[in-house]
Amino acid sequence: MKMLTPFFTVLLTALFAASLLSAQEYCALEKKLIEYGWDVPAPDYIRDNIREMEKRPFDGVVFRLKGGGKVFDITPMTEEQFADDYAAVAEIAWDKFTDNFVIMWAASEQDWFNDDHWAIIENNTALVARAAKLAHCKGICFDPEPYGKNPWNYLETEHKDSRSYLEYAGQARKRGAQFMRAIQREFPDPQILSLYQFALFGEFCKPMELEKLVEDLSRHSYALYPPFLNGMLDAAGEGTVLSDGNENAYYYDRTERYYEAYHLMKQGVRYLVDPKLWKVFDTKVLAGSSLYVDQYFGMRADPVLGHKMTPDERSLWFEHNVYHALRSTDRYAWCYSEKMNWWTGETVPPGADEAIRRAREKLSRGETLGFDLAPIVAAAKERPFPEAPKEEAPPAP
Repeated sequence: MKMLTPFFTVLLTALFAASLLSAQEYCALEKKLIEYGWDVPAPDYIRDNIREMEKRPFDGVVFRLKGGGKVFDITPMTEEQFADDYAAVAEIAWDKFTDNFVIMWAASEQDWFNDDHWAIIENNTALVARAAKLAHCKGICFDPEPYGKNPWNYLETEHKDSRSYLEYAGQARKRGAQFMRAIQREFPDPQILSLYQFALFGEFCKPMELEKLVEDLSRHSYALYPPFLNGMLDAAGEGTVLSDGNENAYYYDRTERYYEAYHLMKQGVRYLVDPKLWKVFDTKVLAGSSLYVDQYFGMRADPVLGHKMTPDERSLWFEHNVYHALRSTDRYAWCYSEKMNWWTGETVPPGADEAIRRAREKLSRGETLGFDLAPIVAAAKERPFPEAPKEEAPPAP
């Protein structure tokens, strides 16, 4: 056997090292942190403020259209109502924000068996998807939570007394495919970031008798969502990808929860996916994660663990969750907030921005987090909730 000369040995070593470096850089770039909350901006605000917005430690933003986003509404939308949005999104000069999404909401009075309703829904969906394409977005953010009439609850459907759950499930699957095709007609090969998907149904992700699964699932308030997701997979194009945003990660206070959730999103949920779609599922569905700033920094009205923590502990909890949300996600983690505004700086809690940057820097260098959250959480749980501030009595007349 001919021995390699020193020149070829050095060359092969260099090429191998270069390929490893490229792979590491590529993987790092695939971990994206997206902002979404009550501060959700509209296209004209982004167009006018994008350079300032991109100073925040995110890779993109979910934004709303002034023309509307409740695509399941059975009121027809028109091109005219989106004219200003279409003009504004085309003028956004993205730079650092590489992964951006237009929001769609699911509340609806629609009837799953009404073709006229679904012709309207397909039209509405296509009009919103067009804005995402014009804006050079990665795709659509789909929020299935019904802020209004719940379309997913079989027990509240119009024909539940005459049509079985399985009949409704078959129809929901058909409509899921129509929904996906409507998006793809305007926006081929999109990323679909759903705030939650199959992992919402963890209690059903285990061996069960089919009859019991059908009976129990039919009573769930999102009973029609799993077949709808199967329909989306039925129609997903070659380059279309769906990400499970795992909204339940809002509340994690243990490292293990992220990796348990990852297993559920990649393996456990197969119990709710048609086996004929498993290969499609493996190539098109990614596991994601979420963060809830108000939870960690004690900004919620409900008593939460963040209320019991010191400012430094809150920042560490947030850093921990940013680190593991990004470390465990296939591509996307999204950061949600309510009582603050990242873009104007209003009530952004001290230490929040810095916590994100610390976590991301450690990940980029391949470092461990550097501290254990468990004793911080344990100590906080032992403390009583602080007393709510007393309201001052009104001045005497």
